[in-house]
Amino acid sequence: MSHYTVYADLNCPFCYALHEQLFQFGMLPQIHWCLVEHAPEIATDHKSAENQAELASEVFIVRSRAPTVDVALPKFRSDSRFATLCIIEAATHDPDKAILLRRLLYRALWVEGKDISDPSVIYQCLTHAGLPAEINLEESHEQQLADWQNDWEKGNYKLLLPVLEAADGRSSIGLPSSEDLLAFFKGEEIGTLQQSPEHIPHLNRQTISIYADHSSEVLWPLISALRHDYDILLPFNLSELRALVHDDPPDLLLLSTEQQWREMTGLCQEFHKNKETPPLPIAFLSQEADDQLEMSAYRSGASDFLLLSRRPEILQARISILLQMKQSLEKLARNARIDGLTQVNNRREFERSIETEWRRAQRVRRHMALLMLDVDHFKAFNDIYGHLAGDGCLRAVAKTIVESTQRAQDSVYRYGGEEFAIILPESDVQGAALIAERIRQAIESLQIRHQGSECNEVVTVSIGISCLNPVDGGNPHDLVDQADKALYQAKSAGRNRVVTAPT
Repeated sequence: MSHYTVYADLNCPFCYALHEQLFQFGMLPQIHWCLVEHAPEIATDHKSAENQAELASEVFIVRSRAPTVDVALPKFRSDSRFATLCIIEAATHDPDKAILLRRLLYRALWVEGKDISDPSVIYQCLTHAGLPAEINLEESHEQQLADWQNDWEKGNYKLLLPVLEAADGRSSIGLPSSEDLLAFFKGEEIGTLQQSPEHIPHLNRQTISIYADHSSEVLWPLISALRHDYDILLPFNLSELRALVHDDPPDLLLLSTEQQWREMTGLCQEFHKNKETPPLPIAFLSQEADDQLEMSAYRSGASDFLLLSRRPEILQARISILLQMKQSLEKLARNARIDGLTQVNNRREFERSIETEWRRAQRVRRHMALLMLDVDHFKAFNDIYGHLAGDGCLRAVAKTIVESTQRAQDSVYRYGGEEFAIILPESDVQGAALIAERIRQAIESLQIRHQGSECNEVVTVSIGISCLNPVDGGNPHDLVDQADKALYQAKSAGRNRVVTAPT
């Protein structure tokens, strides 16, 4: 008998990602995998704009939380009932081949973008798993599926996420980190454990948002060409599109309209009014060439006018050029936001980034942390050694902070004078404390002599930490305020230490 049970849906990207993580650990043979339907009604309305938007958002979140898992946006969710019954039938003859069949079906949907309700797709997966192509479904298989569904519904989990249960009564809902999974299998309660931020892999994919006022069926060849290399979002109405561009702008916006041309060109003009950041590149998608519409698009501020009749590879190349231009403009803008002395980001960039990262944390529903750092007794250092030595000290401190933050998404800012800020996206309190202590020790180990310090004979720093999850409410100013208060406590307690704000 298996020590662990999972209730999961073939149609859920979170369930697929958990399946892949457990496959990587070699744990699948030890787990009783119960296939359920989180929302059976989705299969009957899987092509609606709302469901497509939700699907794209879920894949976006899974890519953020499990970047080592290969997943891409499929065309739509399939009706998975027949595929599930095939897995149940296969398990009665060969459990190992049934596990392989389940993984092949998961990957057919979430990697290859195939419809796993299509008999030809199921046939390919059966033969690849070494199973007979002819499946004899019996009433007992239907009853097994009904029993699993009933057990899951009785658990009252409500959330449409995978459920992992241990024989001793412990359970996990959602997509845990790899570290949390290992802790769970060692018998620990993983609700209080978080993944250390320096151990979270990160893939810097660019995001493309595609809005259409018609069925996305005609757009699928293009989406299929883009979905592996980019994160795709599909806002389902104008309000959601506006909110997306305002809260967490994509790297590129593609607009396809059959009925709202005036509204689309108006939006294009509206989005270009923001001069604080490099303009959002916007391209219109059209099924037919129309010189008048194309000129209208360019006059509204569009960067390109793409014909869907062209080969997807050509459209992909044009889109790649637009994204490269966006990166070049962002690089120029970043250069204007770099502190000239320390070569880290300046205060203006901090104010922009803290807002952006907060919105991104809201989207992926993860914590973010902030470190506020102050060089201890720096005025005395300047008075004794002079401003040139003080400048050299700040440069050394800034360089050490940057070297001590190992993830690509962590960012360092000169907040003012001798004060620095470090934004740690997708970080918990424990991980932020580890990084803060690493920074403190690294700066102390520089052994920069400081006769004017009252806490040490060398240059040291005090650090305040705050960590919040935007899902719980609050705003970025709360994060800064808490980190400031923690820094004040560190200085009041004698300096050269790390203090964490209460959560």
